[in-house]
Amino acid sequence: MYEFMSWFVVKVNAAKPFLPFLEEVIGHTQTKAIINIDSKIGAGIETVLPLLPEGAEVINIELEKFSTHNRGTYTFINSFHQLDETKAKYYLNQIAESGNSVAILEGNNDSLWQVVGMTIFVPLSVILSAPFVQPFRITRMIFTYLIPILPIITMLDGFLALFKLYNPNDLNELVSNIPVKNYVWKSGKADNGRGGKIIYLMGYPGN
Repeated sequence: MYEFMSWFVVKVNAAKPFLPFLEEVIGHTQTKAIINIDSKIGAGIETVLPLLPEGAEVINIELEKFSTHNRGTYTFINSFHQLDETKAKYYLNQIAESGNSVAILEGNNDSLWQVVGMTIFVPLSVILSAPFVQPFRITRMIFTYLIPILPIITMLDGFLALFKLYNPNDLNELVSNIPVKNYVWKSGKADNGRGGKIIYLMGYPGN
């Protein structure tokens, strides 16, 4: 499932709308390093890598080994919704207190159109594209066509994720009590270029 999600997002260039927000945050950061918090859920930083400028430095840190020792922009790519409110506040507070920047980017949103897409078009995409996903696996063929577990699980996982998303109001609430002075927070929704929206939160030290 994770292989399919990452492959599909790269193929349709779905991470392209993230770039202006990454560039804005990096532009307010002393170092160009990107420290990605890796949740191992698929469609993460690997979908952004092909779009980054040559020579961009990306450091992956497992969520369980989170720390703010590295300097740069911390990123949560399509993964922040997996955190409960307590953990979400903790990570944001730690990053802000360390004087680093943060970019939270979610390719999905909480609209009715997104729900329709997740329940109809996503499983259909799994069925149509399964033979082309790399690396090729015979087990993917089995669990797509003979025993259609993959389309069902991918749809359910994505559908449930929609209801876990932090919308911009939720994100504003999360950062409202972070006691770090001279730190800028920006959140909102933006067009994804395909009739939908992405959700973003940017945070960086003020001048």
